[in-house]
Amino acid sequence: MQITLSTKGQIVLPAGMRRRFGFRARSKIEIEEREDGLLIRPAHARRRIEPIKYLSAGSIKLSAADYELDRIAGEDDRPL
Repeated sequence: MQITLSTKGQIVLPAGMRRRFGFRARSKIEIEEREDGLLIRPAHARRRIEPIKYLSAGSIKLSAADYELDRIAGEDDRPL
């Protein structure tokens, strides 16, 4: 398939191809230069990776239920 490059350096993908790949106005497209030409493909949104929050050595992570149990247990340890 041949596509004509405009004077502004733009290309227009045929309507059938846009429908097939789900392209709409403002769709992101990746273009990769290869030895034998160019590869054009839909750009997929990349998930943002959240950093892992490590606990310091010797510490443990308690849930809200654990805190509540500790609180209740602490009440039983009160001197009479």
